[in-house]
Amino acid sequence: MKNKNDPQKEIRFEKKWIYKNKHFDQLFNKLSRSNLRFKSHHQSRIVNSIYFDDLNLSNVKDNLEGEKKRIKYRVRWYGSENNINNAFFETKYKEAFKTFKSKKKLKLEKTLKTNDFKNLDILKEKINFKGFNKNILNPKIHISYKRTYLVSSNNLIRATIDENIKYKKLNMYNENFYRKFNNIILEMKYDISLDQYFRSMINEVSSRYSKNSKYVNCMLFPTRNFET
Repeated sequence: MKNKNDPQKEIRFEKKWIYKNKHFDQLFNKLSRSNLRFKSHHQSRIVNSIYFDDLNLSNVKDNLEGEKKRIKYRVRWYGSENNINNAFFETKYKEAFKTFKSKKKLKLEKTLKTNDFKNLDILKEKINFKGFNKNILNPKIHISYKRTYLVSSNNLIRATIDENIKYKKLNMYNENFYRKFNNIILEMKYDISLDQYFRSMINEVSSRYSKNSKYVNCMLFPTRNFET
């Protein structure tokens, strides 16, 4: 469903489940045999996001405190985690299970290397430029993972499975290595008008949804246990 105030913003439901890494094949097969008969949508790829937040970590705090309306900011690109190119700045809005996002193309003069912390200042300057973003934001964490794309046989429900999740906190300038997040994340995405249909068809997946944000989880990991 389109947002009436901005037709480019698609309002949809997003629901997530967390599983242990070893259950990937079992989960994939279960979705393929389910009532929705999920099938591959397009080729898997590596997804990269650098999340930004203010000095008070307001986005993390809003999530932990259960604020109904939340927001996240990120720079996203696909492919190698070492090279930032063809990137977008995305603002993601969330209210309960409803989400929509807006994105703007980042005009970069060259490919930016993620292992050079000077390039974080370039990104920071880009997204805090007057007229581009109204908040003063700082890069907090880089998260990278492999995403598998699925769609139901009737093309109404989309699903993604994220595996090999790793992250690097960017406020620690002497830390230039990635840590592993030892779970996979299943996410279902569909138009809000299809919620009753989705609920009636998704018996094969546990009905226990997970309040899950990669940004929040990886910022707090390993102080919290997210395995189910």
